Amino acid sequence: MFIRQIKKIRGLWLLSAWLFSSVINAQNSLQTGVSFYKVNPETETIRMYWRQDDGTPYQTLGRLIDAKGKSHQINMATNGGIYDKEYRPEGLYIENGKTLRELNTKSGEGNFYIRPGGVFSIGNGQAKIETLEAFSATPDITFAVQSGPMLLQHGKINTKFSQTSESRKIRNAVGLTAKGDIYFLLSRQAMNFYEFAHYAAEQLNITELLYLDGTISGMYTPSGGVPSQRYPFVTMITVERK
Repeated sequence: MFIRQIKKIRGLWLLSAWLFSSVINAQNSLQTGVSFYKVNPETETIRMYWRQDDGTPYQTLGRLIDAKGKSHQINMATNGGIYDKEYRPEGLYIENGKTLRELNTKSGEGNFYIRPGGVFSIGNGQAKIETLEAFSATPDITFAVQSGPMLLQHGKINTKFSQTSESRKIRNAVGLTAKGDIYFLLSRQAMNFYEFAHYAAEQLNITELLYLDGTISGMYTPSGGVPSQRYPFVTMITVERK
C-alpha cells in the first residue's frame, strides 16, 4: 500500500512537472513569437518555384508539396517575395538559371519599395543576400528572388523602422549570419519590422535579413504540416534534401 502511494505521488509529481514545463515552453513561444528553420548546407539544398510544367502557377504550399513531395524530400517551404496585381513577382526572379522577371529598381509605394531593397540568390551552392545596388546577375546564379525592404544590413536594423510602430503583421523573411548560416523566419504573431529584425539579430545572430512578405505568409515543415491559405502565393522557396 505504501509503495503504491509513493508511486502515485511520484506519478503526480512527474505530471505536474511536465505540465509546468509545457506552460513555460508555451510562454516562451508566445514571448518570442517567431518560428525559424536553419538550413543544413551539407544535407539540404534550396530551390524556388513559381509555375508548373504546364505554365500554371502552384499558388499554394499544399499544391507544391503534392506535386513535388514524391520526388523531392521537402523539409521546409514558404512563400517568396512580394508580387504585383497580375500575380507575378514584383521584381527579379530566376528559376533554374532562367531569368523570368527582371530586376526592378523603380520607385513606388508599399513595403517592396522601401529602401534598401534586396535580392536573395543561390549560386554555386552559396546563398547571398545583397542590396539592389550590390547585386549582379552572374551566370552561376540558379535561383534568385527580389524583395524588400532589407530589415538588417551588416547587423544593423534599418533606420526607417521605429520600435513603437503600430504596423504589426505576420511576416516572413530570409536571413544570413556572418558565418553563412541560412535561416527562414516566420512570425507566429503580429510584429512590426523593428521587433522582427531585433529578434533575428539578438536571438539568431543574423546580420543580413530580407523581408519576403507579410499578412499572408506561411511556412510548411513535415512536423507542422501544410498551413491554411486565404490568398495565393506566387513564388515559393523550399529547403530540400540533397
